[in-house]
Amino acid sequence: MLGTGRTLPDKFTYPVVIKACGDLSLIDVGVGIHGQTFKFGYDSDTFVQNTLLAMYMNAGEKEAAQLVFDLMLERTVISWNTMINGYFWNNCVEDAVKVYGRMMDVGVEPNCATVVSVLPACGLLKNVELGRDVHALVQEKGFWGDIVVWSALPDMYVKCGQMKEAWLLAKGMDEKDVCEGVKPNSVSIASLLSACGSLVYLNYGKCLHAWAIRQKLESEVIVETALIDMYAKCNHGNLSYKVFMGTSKKRTAPWNALLSGFIQNKLAREAIELFKQIATIAAYGKHGHGKMAVKLFNQLVQSGVKPNHATFTSVLHACSHAGLVDEGFSLFNFMLKQHQVIPHVDHYTCIVDLLGRTGRLNDAYNPIRTMPITPNHAVWGALLGACVIHENVELGEVAARWTFELEPENTGNYVLLAKLYATVGRWGDAEKIRDMVNEVGLRKLPAHSLVEVRDM
Repeated sequence: MLGTGRTLPDKFTYPVVIKACGDLSLIDVGVGIHGQTFKFGYDSDTFVQNTLLAMYMNAGEKEAAQLVFDLMLERTVISWNTMINGYFWNNCVEDAVKVYGRMMDVGVEPNCATVVSVLPACGLLKNVELGRDVHALVQEKGFWGDIVVWSALPDMYVKCGQMKEAWLLAKGMDEKDVCEGVKPNSVSIASLLSACGSLVYLNYGKCLHAWAIRQKLESEVIVETALIDMYAKCNHGNLSYKVFMGTSKKRTAPWNALLSGFIQNKLAREAIELFKQIATIAAYGKHGHGKMAVKLFNQLVQSGVKPNHATFTSVLHACSHAGLVDEGFSLFNFMLKQHQVIPHVDHYTCIVDLLGRTGRLNDAYNPIRTMPITPNHAVWGALLGACVIHENVELGEVAARWTFELEPENTGNYVLLAKLYATVGRWGDAEKIRDMVNEVGLRKLPAHSLVEVRDM
């Protein structure tokens, strides 16, 4: 266009070209065009500057975006929103909140996009006070009709640990769905299901499940995952399993991709699919349904999914809690021979716990002596807990010495050994352990234990 000598770009041309550079990640070209805006006098045009802000933020060039922002003679709400959102997506969450604070201080009228930009930052920072202020702003400005705002609010409260407030929002959303036509989306339902699970509100969780079906959202992966998690937390593994069995085809994906938050933004579908299986296995194990956990694990393998460290840990833990010794050993050998997974200390802890719970203490001790990695406090703690249950003082003393060395300030280990001595009538030794606790400056805290004994 410039080469013809006849037609020159104007203030409408530059934003289109700059946006294209941002979308195509052509930052060098975008910088060159930014320079041309000075030459032709469009560098101070608000529309052009807003597009530059977005381009630089999308490219991670925060300093360049801030420079453009600082030089702006007129900052619109779009300018402020772009900066807030840009800092958030560039992992500068505190800066995003600061920009929002400046925006409110100078009296710029916020809109729905402002709210949606700042609420995720409140959630990540667990800044519930600011989140409540934004919530009040939503009420004051009448932003309730925007479903994206509806999604962001309960999600913020869930991330801040304020499950009750998230749940109350769900009730309000239900009323507005009937009276005003506000429709939830998959993110809002998933957030509210998370709140129901944490509060063990099974009945309301079921209502949300029905709500999701009415809105034709029950097959959304994020909703499926939240339903599985909610039912598991409410101690209804059968319903969790039922939801899982109705989900789509399973695919292998990295476990850590899901741990970054399946309700947060841009989570890969594969990560969610794998989580649904592992979460269900873990839920069965937690509530003593070991055989169902093993059955689900076998289905996972048969469907072509390659189990990883986390999957094996979940199913071995389930076997341990259910006392499925043969199944646990079989799975451990399957892990080593068929999938060639390098065993982690978590796997050995499960095996020691599995054998110890069933009274096979010498068999539990053997893997500790032969394992190729150094046993940690969890491994020895599992053995110590088993020795207390089955009153094996000799082996219990061995395990206790290691736990004292590895965790010298953990009162739970001392208390367990004292309990073991007292159980077999060695009151003098029990008193010595209590004196030892006092000597190292430890105090037993009532109603708290750091080592699990018979699920207590």
